[in-house]
Amino acid sequence: MIKTAERKKMKKVFKKGYSKEVQEKLNEKGVTTQKGNPYGISYITHVFNGRNENPEIEETIIELYAEKVEQSKESIKKKKEIFSTKKPEADTSGLK
Repeated sequence: MIKTAERKKMKKVFKKGYSKEVQEKLNEKGVTTQKGNPYGISYITHVFNGRNENPEIEETIIELYAEKVEQSKESIKKKKEIFSTKKPEADTSGLK
C-alpha cells in the first residue's frame, strides 16, 4: 500500500496524467484483471490513493516515479551545463 507521505512526494513529481502512463506500462507488462482486461484509469487512481490494494500496480507506480525523478535530474543537469558555460570572447568589430 502506498503511504500518505509517499503519495505526497509522488504527486509533486507526477503532476497530471500519471495514470495513463501507468496503464500503458501495465499493458506492456501484460498485467490484466482476472478477466483478462486491462486495468482502468479509475482503478489505478484508487490504488494510488489507497482505496484499493494491488501490488503489481503499486510497483508500476513506483517504477514510473523513479523514472520521472531520474528524468528530472537529467533535465536539471542539462540546464546547468547549458547555462553555466562562459560566453565566448567577443571579437571587436569582426573586421580583420
